[in-house]
Amino acid sequence: MNGARSWMLYGAGGYTGALLAQHAHERGHLPLLAGRTASTIAALAERLDLPYRVVSLDDPAALSTALADVDLVLNAAGPFLYTATPLAEACLNAGVHYLDIGNELRVFRALYELHQRAEGTGVTIIPGVGFGVVATNCLARYVSDAVGGAEHLDVATRAATAQQGPGIAVTVRENLPYGGWVRRSGQLHPEPIGSGIMTIRLPDGSCRVMPFPTGDLEAAFHATGAPNITAYSAVPDPEAADTPAAGVETYQSFGWARAIGRDGAKTQAWLQTGDSYAFTAAAAIRVVEETLTRPVPGAFSPATAFGADFVLTIPGTTRLDYLPAEAPPPARA
Repeated sequence: MNGARSWMLYGAGGYTGALLAQHAHERGHLPLLAGRTASTIAALAERLDLPYRVVSLDDPAALSTALADVDLVLNAAGPFLYTATPLAEACLNAGVHYLDIGNELRVFRALYELHQRAEGTGVTIIPGVGFGVVATNCLARYVSDAVGGAEHLDVATRAATAQQGPGIAVTVRENLPYGGWVRRSGQLHPEPIGSGIMTIRLPDGSCRVMPFPTGDLEAAFHATGAPNITAYSAVPDPEAADTPAAGVETYQSFGWARAIGRDGAKTQAWLQTGDSYAFTAAAAIRVVEETLTRPVPGAFSPATAFGADFVLTIPGTTRLDYLPAEAPPPARA
């Protein structure tokens, strides 16, 4: 990628933002690094020899000036509850594409409501271009298509990483007051957080998961139209070591999706990849490249914009229709 078209990485001073900047630089991009904290952004910009600008979302004039120089914004500044809508609105006003790496239910609902405005102004809006949504969203579309349209859909992830950035804990804390949710008959219904724990099988063994109100509930509905959806997250295991298992050189993260069709047909699939933060960096920059090259005006989920197989373009990522210890499913007529 020659980086000829200019785009902004907002929140570049954060942990994930720095990883995104590094990966973008390695791909030949020259993003404008932006955010609120001058010291961290300036240091990163100097290290990567990239331009930077200090911009606060509370300063509309400065934000408008910054957006005049770019074609796209990738937002890495969480909690997205506070940054996504004002930045997306500014992008709409400036005719600039908007992406983010968030996975917050309320944010997805707000951004998808901008679809008609985005379509009318030629702007692409895609929240959730990191691991937590790309993995499950593409799997959800894949298994739903396999049963001819899912009536019931379950999705889950288990992320593994060498180091987790501090932003995740803050994001979870800020969103917890809004409670738990599942989708039933096409509508969101409250679900107490901590209820509905179950065990699923992943390529490396069993995993306990519980319903959690992530952006998947909106993204999966957007990608499949399934009226009944539950999004799960892995239940933390306090006894698990924070390092790869003995003899394993890399971290392994997983996605899972299960669909039941209107005729009762069932299928499930798994996604196996590496470090979840490395996946996020690779996936987000791939979405930047796709959007700059082939923009699709409107507000979309990753799989709606790019298809179920988009996730397979991320290096080190494999989709499994059945696990090695199982027999392949019978061929459908």
